[in-house]
Amino acid sequence: MTFLLVTSAYQPLAKLGTVDKMQNTINRLVRNLLEFFSALKWCIVLSWNTSKFYTASRIIAEILTPAFSIISAFIGKNVINILAGQMEYYNRNNALLLLLGLLLTIAVVRGLAQKMVQYFRAMHDDMMDASISSSIIENALNADLEYFDMPAYYDKLKSSSRDSYAINQIVWNSTSVVSSLISFIVTYTMLSQMRVLYGVLIVLSAIPYSAVAAKFTKILYGLSLEQTNGQRRMGYIQTIATERLYAQDFRLFDACSKLKSRYVRIWKELFTPRRIAARKRTVLLSLLECLPELCIALIGIDIAFSVISGSMTVGDYSLFVGLTAQLLGIITMLSVSIMQIYDNRMKLDNFRTVQNICNRIEDKGTNKLNVIQSIELRNVSFAYPEAKEKTLYGISCSMNRGERIAIVGLNGSGKSTLIKLLLRFYDPDEGEIHINGLNIKEYTLASLRKNFSVYFQETRSLSFSIRENFSVADDYCNDDDMENAALSALSSASCLDIIEKCKEGLDSNITKLFSDDGVELSFGQQQKLALARALFRRHTALILDEPSSSMDPKSEHDVFEALKSLTEGKLTIFTSHRLSNVLLADRIIVLENGRIVEDGTQNELLCNQKRYAELFKYQQKMYLTS
Repeated sequence: MTFLLVTSAYQPLAKLGTVDKMQNTINRLVRNLLEFFSALKWCIVLSWNTSKFYTASRIIAEILTPAFSIISAFIGKNVINILAGQMEYYNRNNALLLLLGLLLTIAVVRGLAQKMVQYFRAMHDDMMDASISSSIIENALNADLEYFDMPAYYDKLKSSSRDSYAINQIVWNSTSVVSSLISFIVTYTMLSQMRVLYGVLIVLSAIPYSAVAAKFTKILYGLSLEQTNGQRRMGYIQTIATERLYAQDFRLFDACSKLKSRYVRIWKELFTPRRIAARKRTVLLSLLECLPELCIALIGIDIAFSVISGSMTVGDYSLFVGLTAQLLGIITMLSVSIMQIYDNRMKLDNFRTVQNICNRIEDKGTNKLNVIQSIELRNVSFAYPEAKEKTLYGISCSMNRGERIAIVGLNGSGKSTLIKLLLRFYDPDEGEIHINGLNIKEYTLASLRKNFSVYFQETRSLSFSIRENFSVADDYCNDDDMENAALSALSSASCLDIIEKCKEGLDSNITKLFSDDGVELSFGQQQKLALARALFRRHTALILDEPSSSMDPKSEHDVFEALKSLTEGKLTIFTSHRLSNVLLADRIIVLENGRIVEDGTQNELLCNQKRYAELFKYQQKMYLTS
């Protein structure tokens, strides 16, 4: 009979989907709990690896702290009862002195413990912050280049940097939850010994406040994630407004008011929804906060009448009124800690997403490349992620050691993309690249890239010393060898004069960003210094991407004269849309819309009277008078 009743009741519930909804709710709850404990474990392991001593000390302190308050409350009750004459001792004065001495001892120990915990926390937080920041830097530097073409990646990177403190917070909020739970159990049990209703009322009155607070925590963080792109825009405006690089343009264009207006407009767009949500949160929580306070007042009145009737002592009043307030404080602390864990878990999820990004460039090669003898591209095609059209179509060509090859073409023809494929910043979508007869993927990434030295047209000098700018490119074992190589490279790049004007020589800082004695370089000087860094790096293949686009004619002439001897016996590839630079080349490859349209010596291409000859004539006219 019972089975039939249960079955008959279950069937309409199943039809309505109630059971499915309950099952989904349970599954979601279990999943959230598993994710939470997984995140907690990850954070504690990181904290433990950072410092075992500080982690253990802080956890023990968090758990023991509530014990001081509870013991003090009990001792305080007895002190009041003795003073009120409601507790008899054989020696009243000695008992009072003993209890007061215990209170003093607990206060001193608690004060010292708090100071030690503050010190431990400051030191440990610094260590954790450094560890987390290093992790973010490492992951950003190791991420595939394609991620830096995606605004969504920048949003996540910004969010993870901003929210990295969440890792610390999850660990300590979790220990706070454990501490609060212990305190809750002890306090609730003690309070219920007087009347069970007291503890029940305090708990029930605190639930609405906690539920609403949790809801708005989720809303506000979701809003924060949605606004990350806008926050980055504001940060960008603030950056360019304070950088020397843009100072002249903004003053010339009288763009100061425009920039400020743009900043304020974005801020207002972001601030309005935050203000609305925060206002609703404040109003609702202010109203709901009155419920537990009302309960405490009613409980206090009830206990006061019990004292008057003689069923309770004055000490009991002090103890139990204090316990009700303490229970409310514990529940508030517990709910706040749980909400912060939930809030920070979402932040941690975002942080871990960036930490766990999957690179498509896999370093699975086992062969080490010692010297580049030949490069062969076999029907290589490529499109950038999210791009609608390909950048390169069916590229096939070969290059050999000792050759100087110029890749020419208009802007956007695919010259720089070809270089990125050779360095395995990207892999081809179709076709293969072979070096010394082996697929490029069969070499370790480190050995592959170590054989190349590259000047990128967008390269900028770092705001370090000149010596440090060079050491980033290559580490020489001997300081003298390093200095000689740097001076030789500076001479070859026609920028030795930069060093000669510096007080500190190679140790002079570039830019005044961190030093008043820093050297401010023109864009052309920046380009020559970047070229010197490329020549400084030991290599077997040299790639120069638009190497003289900002150089004056004399510097350009001197650089290419130096390159004639420097590139002997090496594979040299340089790109340019200025055909005056190709005189150094043994071979010229002409790219047009991602395809090779010509390949040969300059004389051969001029005789062919095709695309190269056409481009050559365009530029020739610039130097001829009418």
